[in-house]
Amino acid sequence: MESFWLCDECVCAAAYEDYSTLSLYQTADQIAQRIAALPPGLARLIPVSADFDSEAGWGINGFSSQPCDGCASPLHGQRHQFTRL
Repeated sequence: MESFWLCDECVCAAAYEDYSTLSLYQTADQIAQRIAALPPGLARLIPVSADFDSEAGWGINGFSSQPCDGCASPLHGQRHQFTRL
């Protein structure tokens, strides 16, 4: 099984189809571009299974400089581990 890491925005988009976290740090044009990029990036990874536990603290990289495997965002930040089934 292949593991990959998703940014917070991709986790919210994949789990809840919630794009509200994008509006915190970006302009309206940047948000529109990110929303357009999220579904195709995530679709190529499906089927997936969450491989992290926020309460236990495993499968979460608190600060990563690696791009998100879902949307390819180069922004540094938290990443959550997923596994392709």
